Amino acid sequence: MSACTPVTGPTSVSSVGKVFIDGKKASQVIRVRRANTPFEELKQGNLERECVEEICSHEEAREVFEQTDKTVRTVAFCYTRTADNIVKIRTCIHHKDNCYLNIGDHYSGNVSITVSGKKCQYWKSNFPHKITEVNATELKLPENFCRNPDKSPGGPWCFTSDPTVRREKCAVAKCGETLHPVPTVPVKQCGICKTECLAGSGETYTGDLSVTLQGHTCLDWSLPKVKALSVGKDFKPEVQLLKNHCRNPDGDLEGPWCYVMSAAGNITMDYCNLELCDEAYEEDSDRKRTTSEKRSTFFSPRSFGQGEEGKKCKRPTLRPLFEKVSKADETESDLIKSYAKRIVGGLTAEVGSAPWQVMLFKRSPQELLCGASLISDQWILTAAHCILYPPWNKNFTIDDILVRLGKHYRAKYERGTEKIVAIDEIIIHPKYNWKENLNRDIALLHMKKPVTFTNEIHPVCLPTKSVANLLMSEGFKGRVTGWGNLKESWTSNPQNLPSVLQQIHLPIVNQDVCRKSTSIRVTDNMFCAGFSPDDTQRGDACEGDSGGPFVMKNPDDNRWYQIGVVSWGEGCDRDGKYGFYTHLFRMRRWMRKVIEKSDSTDDD
Repeated sequence: MSACTPVTGPTSVSSVGKVFIDGKKASQVIRVRRANTPFEELKQGNLERECVEEICSHEEAREVFEQTDKTVRTVAFCYTRTADNIVKIRTCIHHKDNCYLNIGDHYSGNVSITVSGKKCQYWKSNFPHKITEVNATELKLPENFCRNPDKSPGGPWCFTSDPTVRREKCAVAKCGETLHPVPTVPVKQCGICKTECLAGSGETYTGDLSVTLQGHTCLDWSLPKVKALSVGKDFKPEVQLLKNHCRNPDGDLEGPWCYVMSAAGNITMDYCNLELCDEAYEEDSDRKRTTSEKRSTFFSPRSFGQGEEGKKCKRPTLRPLFEKVSKADETESDLIKSYAKRIVGGLTAEVGSAPWQVMLFKRSPQELLCGASLISDQWILTAAHCILYPPWNKNFTIDDILVRLGKHYRAKYERGTEKIVAIDEIIIHPKYNWKENLNRDIALLHMKKPVTFTNEIHPVCLPTKSVANLLMSEGFKGRVTGWGNLKESWTSNPQNLPSVLQQIHLPIVNQDVCRKSTSIRVTDNMFCAGFSPDDTQRGDACEGDSGGPFVMKNPDDNRWYQIGVVSWGEGCDRDGKYGFYTHLFRMRRWMRKVIEKSDSTDDD
């Protein structure tokens, strides 16, 4: 390179007085390459050659990458020239991002598996673990790739997708060292991995097990109080109720169960620890409907209270304001059209358009916990993980929670319309599985005092079999409401929270697509909804919307029915990811038994 370098750009001859500048200044404009071997400057930059042939510097690394960001990350490669360091450099160059140097704080590979074979949780997700140690957005931590943002001495790590293991070292070798084989974690598929299971719903079980999942001893079926609870139930005569053995006389989709005595001295029910072969994973299933063909049952006003379920939903009286005056809200037609925006990308809900929406509120410190729904003047429905989820240190009691009804604004008290009520009972589904996949993510809350219905406070209808069969089809849209985050974020900053209730319409997705979208095991007790990457519309539920209702409007009777409960998702509004909801229709028999209704009828 000549020491006299032409100056390019807008500088004129008259302004500088000469056309050429000296070599020292030229080197500041165009970097001079230094050759160590003949014709080296004609070769492509090579980090190994630069670092091995001389003491590596920032300049040598910059010569290889010709990019500042890569140069900064790679300066760690440059050592004093020793045989040991040359081996390390060569190892890292040959394996690129498959190993790390020092503590791995500059590791930038795509490994997303831990040393025990667990998949890494997405850095920007709060499921299954709520991330508080690092700001993934500020640090620009990519997807779920292993990193070392806190400079842990153990090397790259990640939060795991296993709710029982918060964080773990990643399956990334230190340069020059050998990585032990990573164990393969088998995917659980019912009917494949179970060696001992019951066919169907376990109606044919005739064993002598008499202890439940919660460790309760079953009560004898012949006890007067137990027989009284069984009156009017749809029990199959061929199922013999012997002694206190677990049985499934009503065809409960959850399998054999029995009556037990609770710690409070009340008789309730619990499921037995028996596995069902066909619980959830039909790999070859091509079905589009997500409902069961089992018969529906209804609640008794004696224990359920006044609510909008069963045949009552067909009555012209006891209707919410919008239905009573035959008013359609501004976005309702979008749902109806789909039959012939937790909420990211949503719209403001109209006042009174979701009178069943409930806010679960933490007493101390005072804050929004979750959404929920009013299903009668005594009972509230929500997600179990809103009450119990150990990875987030959640294990709330009746003394920790208040329910707020009739709300539209998130943060202010709405005098004259809002009601704040205490609860006296929390019932979580006994088979709720927080350790794996939030299967059966549902809980019932009983209010201390019945509420009076108003235009802003009114229960939602619960689905019958015919309603579920009609509405739960691929592509049909449901409505999700809530006060959750407006966008995926590291923390629930008030700037990310809406001032008023939000709503969004989301299409139900084919169950096979739901299963293929995630590595988390999806069961038939769930369904998913949302837009595909090819859709022009966007939106999703997000943190804070959990426990809220997924409702659909039945065009046959113009009534709103709750079809699902907001349960879980991997981030908010991500391409190829969907929101998952508890399948409410499949939970009906459990709801019936724990609410202790006894004089029900069936309706198709």
